[in-house]
Amino acid sequence: MSEKIAPWASLAARVVRVALMRKDVGYAELARRLATTFGMHEDEKALASRVALGRVRLELFLQILHVIDAEPPMLWQTAFDVATPWEERAKAVILSEIRQIPPVSIDELVARLTTLGASFTQKTLAAHVTSGNLFLPDFLRCLVILRSRSLDAFIEYRDLVSAAASTPASGD
Repeated sequence: MSEKIAPWASLAARVVRVALMRKDVGYAELARRLATTFGMHEDEKALASRVALGRVRLELFLQILHVIDAEPPMLWQTAFDVATPWEERAKAVILSEIRQIPPVSIDELVARLTTLGASFTQKTLAAHVTSGNLFLPDFLRCLVILRSRSLDAFIEYRDLVSAAASTPASGD
């Protein structure tokens, strides 16, 4: 795992693990609930591995919060209350974060994500942001850029800032 990705993947894994621990849900139970609720049939070991590697999309994280009955951040509540596909809900979460004071344009957010070591080109990253198809590590980067405290129940904001400070600048 590259130097730019490792701290963010680790933080993404921690966010998911904390959510699961707070609700006392293990990977076997999570896999069962995801299969029952969404028809996702993923082996508990594969799911645990994906979480450990930080290869969780924001959409899946939102689904995890839903199936474990975790209370989402207040800012995200509207996205959870609407019966739309989960990718649309992920998009709504991203947009709700972007619209905070002061609002940030998607182009500005993408440019700043790139400096924090996001692993996609700006064009691809812009497509991921606007579609809601974003990996959780990249979403965590967004939260730092936007100075959002939405995930304070799952991770300390200073840990996100520390990861940003330790990420080599683009081109390094």
